[in-house]
Amino acid sequence: MAKAQLMRLLHAAAAAIIVALAVGLYRAKSDAARTEAHVRELNTEIADREARLRELRAEIAEQESPGNIEALNQERLGLTVGRDSAALPEHALDERLPAPREHKGRE
Repeated sequence: MAKAQLMRLLHAAAAAIIVALAVGLYRAKSDAARTEAHVRELNTEIADREARLRELRAEIAEQESPGNIEALNQERLGLTVGRDSAALPEHALDERLPAPREHKGRE
């Protein structure tokens, strides 16, 4: 009779171990699925931010383009590149530039 009780006890222990392993496997798979979904979400967010970064860099390049700067110069300041009125006349140079200073050599 002791042998039969030992066998029932071992079967019950084996069943408990199998149930515990099944529950652990289920939890591991569900955790892995949640983690995988989170990784996909983060990758999508990264891709969206990289696309926005490319858009902003293109916008910066457009804003810094010589053609755009010339257009803004014309629109806001009324000056055109290469136009004679944009250059200072010779007599105005003396007013804008400081007078040359004499350099004293060290002795």
